[in-house]
Amino acid sequence: MLASLIRQFRLSSAALLAALVLQWLALPIPARADDLADLHTAVENAAARYQAAMAALEKGGREQTAAEVRSFRESWQTVILEFGARPTPPGAEGEDQTGLFMQMDTRIVGALIVIDIGSREAARAALAPIAETLADLSKKTAPADQ
Repeated sequence: MLASLIRQFRLSSAALLAALVLQWLALPIPARADDLADLHTAVENAAARYQAAMAALEKGGREQTAAEVRSFRESWQTVILEFGARPTPPGAEGEDQTGLFMQMDTRIVGALIVIDIGSREAARAALAPIAETLADLSKKTAPADQ
């Protein structure tokens, strides 16, 4: 009887220990400073390309605007690749990053389509919400000393 209780206790302890180890492994990995710096740089580059695209939209022709928006989209793709290769930045846990990235890319593609059609207002409407998202990502990925 005592041997049976000891064996049951050992099995329960082993199961509890295994559950704790699995729970610990499932915790998000905190982002290292150099990882965040790389991601922040990619976000800042995308933000600069976004500003260039918005300036071209206001002052440039259709071809120049489309070229700048394509350049912005390329820099956004770099952000997606960097973000996918890095741990989740502080403050972004639990957010649907995939949905955010798809929504941003869809807005960019939509802007390219309406630029080709020739509608500055529709392109402006498609690109305008991106500024807030870029600013939010920039804050979340900024090094702690900023």
